[in-house]
Amino acid sequence: MPRSHGWLGAAIVGTHSRQWRLNVMEPAVQLKIKALTFPPATKIVLKDIDLTIQKGDFVAITGEVASGKSMLLHCITGAAVKFFNGEINGSSRVMGRDTQEIPLSGMCDYIGYMMQEPQNQMISISVGEEVAFGIANMNLSWEEITRRTHHYLEFVGLTDFHDRKTDELSGGQAQRVVFASVLAMETPILVLDQPTAELDSQGKKDLYAYLGYLNKEKGVTVIMVMDRARDILPYANRVLIVADGTVKAEYKPHEYLQQLQNKAVWKTTNRLVSQFKPQNNLSEEKIIEVKDLSFTYKGVFLGCENINLAVSRGDFIGLVGLNGSGKTTLLKLMEGLLMPDKGSIVMFNQALTKKNLAALRSKIGFLFQNPDFQIFANTVKDEVGFILKTRRLPQKEIEAKVDRILAVTGLAEYADCHPHQLSRSQRQKLAIASIIVGDPEIIIADEPTSSLDEEQSALIMELLSHLHEQGKTIILVTHDLSAVQKYTNRIIVMRKHHVVLDVPSKDMDSCKEDLMDLGLDVHQSVYFPEDGIAL
Repeated sequence: MPRSHGWLGAAIVGTHSRQWRLNVMEPAVQLKIKALTFPPATKIVLKDIDLTIQKGDFVAITGEVASGKSMLLHCITGAAVKFFNGEINGSSRVMGRDTQEIPLSGMCDYIGYMMQEPQNQMISISVGEEVAFGIANMNLSWEEITRRTHHYLEFVGLTDFHDRKTDELSGGQAQRVVFASVLAMETPILVLDQPTAELDSQGKKDLYAYLGYLNKEKGVTVIMVMDRARDILPYANRVLIVADGTVKAEYKPHEYLQQLQNKAVWKTTNRLVSQFKPQNNLSEEKIIEVKDLSFTYKGVFLGCENINLAVSRGDFIGLVGLNGSGKTTLLKLMEGLLMPDKGSIVMFNQALTKKNLAALRSKIGFLFQNPDFQIFANTVKDEVGFILKTRRLPQKEIEAKVDRILAVTGLAEYADCHPHQLSRSQRQKLAIASIIVGDPEIIIADEPTSSLDEEQSALIMELLSHLHEQGKTIILVTHDLSAVQKYTNRIIVMRKHHVVLDVPSKDMDSCKEDLMDLGLDVHQSVYFPEDGIAL
């Protein structure tokens, strides 16, 4: 059992004690798929897959954006056919049973599944109801439902969140709630699609360690799509590489790590960094001033308290802190999505009010933590071009600007696709494209690289860096301190709804002890500058 720390410290005695009356000789998962399609489309999404996962395996699945990783998981759960209406030429078996013979609702006896977007998996009004919903359909006693609900909320560090509304959660808190609801099912197989994309560094470590405990001590089979390699490799025994809709390669964890270290796994195309060295665009003009700012959700749950800070024109700020520390709340107050209970925000020398909100917002590009919250058009190109149409620009000018932005964000080939045909990471890039095409003066980005692999994350960060060189002011919320040190000029740390540290990013090395005391992992990534690998 792993050492107790963070939210891993909750008692886990007795977890996953269900005895499954299943054929112990059968593998956990068997996939034999010649082709997976989604009529009337003829494109083959998955092909030539012959995969066996044994009971007790810990399988990490990785690969490029839109390579088929998530759809591979949907084939294991049966959702590819029964929810997404796909057609499989082949078979999928779980614990010896053909998934076509198991009702989708019956898969909970075998698989606990966690989606890539936690908000898309939550259906209840309150946190307690969300965790209890699945197990309430398992003919358990009320006492057992209550015990599991409280137990797993305690485990994920949300003991006091039982009555909190699910729509008031931060992205990281939502991910913890979904994880608790999946664990509460106590299934023999866990299928997880990037379960740590929105967690802080400590939350990631705790989740990985707990999964390792379940795998080694309880025999739970873990199948997990990942986008970052380093932390999960000590717990996995197999790494699968998915590309072009098939499993291209398989490595043992140490072999995969060696592959990353020996060669460049990415080379950013269409690099956006200027050929000259970045110039210092910082001016003394205060573009944002936050004074004595406080906000409480519905008068009950504290969002942020007594915040004072100033943002200069040309700043590139890294705003960091543990999940639930108030970062997203502060951003929403700056954007005017929330109005403060106390204090004020001054932007461009104007106090932010409901009357001038629209005018000030036109100078700000805001990227939500979940891209689905700001995507609404029927095609990718219409989504990017929407803000330009509201400005009544000539159609040819709109098309030229849209084409350029789609090219540099790698979305040109998807111009005519519906946005929700894109993967999560592609939708994240689409949200960014739709913002920067409007040429805002301030860009507020709430974890724009979550769910992205190293290559795509680097592309987004280079894009933000290029915009900063052009004179844009950037406020970036992220859990990646290495990116903060590499790209930003200033780091602001929040803890328990307060700003507790505000220093130049160049001084981060001298502040390591302070950062670690605040629960931040200053060693979460190791960069190899020559080839761009992040481990």
